[in-house]
Amino acid sequence: MTRPAGPARAPGLTRRRATLAGAALLGGCALPPAHDAALARAVAAQVQPLVDARLFSGAVVLMRDGRPLVARGWGLANHALGLAFTPETPCDAASLAKNFTAAGVWLLVHEGRLRLEQPVQPLVPEYPHAGVTVAQLLAHSNGLAPDYGSFDRHFAPGQVRETRALLRLAALDTPAPRFVPGSRFEYSDLAYDALALVIEQASGQGYAAFVRQRFFGPHGLAQAFARPARLADWPGPRTRGYRHADGRWQDDDLFDGEAFLGGSNLQLSALDAARWGDAWARGRVLPPAADRAGAERAWLGGRRSAIDALGWFAPPEGRPAEPAARSGHNTGNYNGFRASLHWHRGRREVVAYVSNGGLPQAQGDALLWRLVDLLAGRPVPPPAAG
Repeated sequence: MTRPAGPARAPGLTRRRATLAGAALLGGCALPPAHDAALARAVAAQVQPLVDARLFSGAVVLMRDGRPLVARGWGLANHALGLAFTPETPCDAASLAKNFTAAGVWLLVHEGRLRLEQPVQPLVPEYPHAGVTVAQLLAHSNGLAPDYGSFDRHFAPGQVRETRALLRLAALDTPAPRFVPGSRFEYSDLAYDALALVIEQASGQGYAAFVRQRFFGPHGLAQAFARPARLADWPGPRTRGYRHADGRWQDDDLFDGEAFLGGSNLQLSALDAARWGDAWARGRVLPPAADRAGAERAWLGGRRSAIDALGWFAPPEGRPAEPAARSGHNTGNYNGFRASLHWHRGRREVVAYVSNGGLPQAQGDALLWRLVDLLAGRPVPPPAAG
């Protein structure tokens, strides 16, 4: 998902992401690393041109069977502090949060505490449109306002923005859905924020506590946490977002006052993202029936959605066809931050990176698929940074 760029200290909300306060450093170790020196050199050959072009700072992890084959950082997580970026550095993961939210919904469905066909409004009274279902939120087929920036005029500078307040404003600004729910796809961050409230209602837990208990801890996401609404409440040194312009690194950072979770605002290290991908690659996130059902892609407007009900995108056109293999990928963008994750169940392989250096979408996508091909043993052309 993409997030329009904006000034780091602006009060505006043109973005998406997902979290809550608290910096839980949870245990859980992967298998011992199995470093692959040749693969590490090939990865560095792909990443270094982007570093040299001032397009990438961050960390990359390639994993197979739960073992990191490559885990390396480049550049700085915080320039003022001189804080090096490592594979364990937490970074804003933007829309990778949506995969946690979707998995949480499917867990609750499997446990009989939630139904996909349930209308959202009885669960979340602030939800603006009667009759829209949990499944339509998951499928990005609900008709909510697509961008947080549309609510900026309702908030005073520095005012904290919570999901329930955003939904009440959506009811004022868009009293009816923008289209017939279920009829087409329109990517919606706020829909996943609403799903976080659905999870809270169905589980009896706050969203941050739910993802810690059900996902972070069991799968060894040791640095993962939900961000606090106020940047002043950050637990320890913070990874900042940047872009390189006019010959220097400039802030392109988080917005303050974001108290909405579900669609974004989770902090993950590259190792956290890889361990999350490994849990999917080895079929450990959901019970098999829920995993199979969630992998279905809805028919919307007469065509298959590009995204399944667990928030994973199908491979783009032109990728090698592997019809018997289950895989998924997702990407998140938020100002200077970018995060990408790909997992492949047939090969039990994972590629993950997180970045805070303003990596453009085209170069970020190209980097992801080049790394996927390297790990799979496929030929990869020489890198091009520009």
